[in-house]
Amino acid sequence: MALSTTYNVAGDREDLTDFLTILAPEDTPKVSTFSKTKRMTNAYQEWQVDTLSAVNFGGVLEGQDVLAFSNQAVNRARLGNYVQQFREQWMVSRLQEASDVAGVSSEVANAKMKAMREIKRDIEACIGSDNDRQQEAPPAPYKARALGKWISNTPGTDVPAAFRTPAANIDTTATASLSESAFNDVFQSIFQQVGGRRSYTLFAGPSLKRAVSKFQRQEGTTTSKSYQVTQDATEHQIDLDVTMYVGDFHTVTIVPDLFNGILDGADPSTTTNQQKARGYVIDPELVGLGYMLGIESNELPDLGGGRRGFILAALTLMVKNPLGLGKFAGTS
Repeated sequence: MALSTTYNVAGDREDLTDFLTILAPEDTPKVSTFSKTKRMTNAYQEWQVDTLSAVNFGGVLEGQDVLAFSNQAVNRARLGNYVQQFREQWMVSRLQEASDVAGVSSEVANAKMKAMREIKRDIEACIGSDNDRQQEAPPAPYKARALGKWISNTPGTDVPAAFRTPAANIDTTATASLSESAFNDVFQSIFQQVGGRRSYTLFAGPSLKRAVSKFQRQEGTTTSKSYQVTQDATEHQIDLDVTMYVGDFHTVTIVPDLFNGILDGADPSTTTNQQKARGYVIDPELVGLGYMLGIESNELPDLGGGRRGFILAALTLMVKNPLGLGKFAGTS
């Protein structure tokens, strides 16, 4: 049978399904869980830290008068950070606003919401980076010191040596070689600073998260450590995920996070080895976000090209005492 090999398709209608899908990393666990402090009133925010004196149990003679006095504020110091502004712009032309776009009921509403999602990612990436604080000196803007710099033995001369994160609170082992003992060493060092067993959150890159999940599992050799788990198999499911780790000195909830150690302007989905391996050990009582301006939407006058506006936030990362935090900063 003869077949026609040419067709006139000029009259065919387009069939565009009525939905719009965006796939990109946008979970922001640090922004979502850190405590929020509002009403910041200055571009440079400060808070105080203090420590206790050395123990003294030498005893006191019976009837001895008090001859010397202690200044209980002698160890007090100030820490501070600059408020950083974040802004995402949007604009929709008049023709585009009047168009019937598949999967979008309103281009303006969609533009505002997308800018809102992007600014949350910007904040998450900033506070998880290695950025140092920066005072505004045009054209350079204010910048906030991030976790990667706060949780460091060399954060800056403005942080007194007595309040810097000890080197033992920071592990730089490659995640492929990270042992359970080295993991626990970080928490032992933190315990030796804070003097108590506490609950932490570890915001962990994907390689670090997998390394923790493999602790004490048999890898096919007779010398490897192993454990046994009894599970209900009625759902035909084997659970190898570790979301909470209870150690000698800590209980830590492990949260996967792609926005640690990321560079400015980078695509989070193009994950670097630093992102995969970076992790921050956070005591929720010691870290928070101080807002001078909350995340807000502003619309500007339409000058003829269409509706336009921006999403704005101004905030700083408040690390109340770096001594009680930890970091995993190896390579993937």
